[in-house]
Amino acid sequence: MRRTAVGVLAAVVLIAGLVGAGLGPAAGQPDGSPTTVDCAYPIEVTDANGATVTVEEEPEDVVVLAPSAAQVMWEIGAQDKVVGMPVRYHTEYLDGSTDKENVVNEQGQPQIERIVGLKPDLVLAPNVVSEDAVEKLRNAGLTVYRFEQAASIADVVEKTHLTGRLVGEYDAAREVGARTQATLEAYRAATEDEQRPTVLYTLGGGYTAGSETFIGDVIDAAGGENVATAANISEYDIINTEVIVNEDPDWIVVPSGVEVPSGPEINRTTAIQEGQVLRVERNFMHQPGPRVVQPLETMATAFHPETTTNVTVDPSSVSSPVCDREATTETVAGRTTDESVTLETNQTFGTATDTTSTSGPGFGVVTAILALVGVGALARSR
Repeated sequence: MRRTAVGVLAAVVLIAGLVGAGLGPAAGQPDGSPTTVDCAYPIEVTDANGATVTVEEEPEDVVVLAPSAAQVMWEIGAQDKVVGMPVRYHTEYLDGSTDKENVVNEQGQPQIERIVGLKPDLVLAPNVVSEDAVEKLRNAGLTVYRFEQAASIADVVEKTHLTGRLVGEYDAAREVGARTQATLEAYRAATEDEQRPTVLYTLGGGYTAGSETFIGDVIDAAGGENVATAANISEYDIINTEVIVNEDPDWIVVPSGVEVPSGPEINRTTAIQEGQVLRVERNFMHQPGPRVVQPLETMATAFHPETTTNVTVDPSSVSSPVCDREATTETVAGRTTDESVTLETNQTFGTATDTTSTSGPGFGVVTAILALVGVGALARSR
């Protein structure tokens, strides 16, 4: 395998110092010793297809088939291992991504021959990549891990840990996961006792995201009440204008690249009348990756300015297993059978930066929706 230098952690991670610094003690076992996770190669896991995937040794060349998977690789400092990815397909915000080999077509689907030609040690595949495509890659002799769909921010933490473990960057992934988990818990705690404003999230073309989606989980964590629930929308669907008018949303949240909904009835809603229309970066909101904390902070701060003013995100409040390169813990579907993988959190609050940038959402259903309404494809979910 070709050895490449591992890049430094992306600045957005906001974690300084040596790997493991500032995280505090790991979750402990009854005898007081820290729990561990197996980082020793070969690593054997079961993926979303139920296939047993064995990574024999630390991969040096990795292909990622989704923007969110690329985001995780950048966040854990493993971007130099990426030899192929969706280039300019909602990944422009990743420094150096345009220097990589593009491995998807205009619809975001994998180009099998090109991927095989790169001879990667590991392929990280999103859940929207067809089983047929995954099998073709495996039949060509490649090691492919296919992710399950992310339905929550907690899933992002698990995905980050798993990715780090598979590519030999678990310690960095543990830090990124701690930052993500601590942000989630801090804002949930800061807003849980507050009156929740009603929120309409618009994907364009009348579509919205329901409570059982990744987007819905972010809205909930930010202290908002998703009006899609009143329309019995649990996933992605068109929301009737009459429902919107009846629910009279306090806020309308619009991802970058999507027009603000308008019309005589919509214009009479509280959100429009009071100018409570919030823009969020769609790549961070819709790609289940660590940068989701940015739109989460943006929304929570807007919805609950009084209770979120002094929120502090403290990664040291999160405990997670430390890497044991001699462990033999078995894993199933990316989760170890040892209960030590459960993150334990004790929250403290302080200040967080309200950041919003302009650059797309989850793939699969959301991609199809936005393609239909003519506002472009969104970024992959896994």
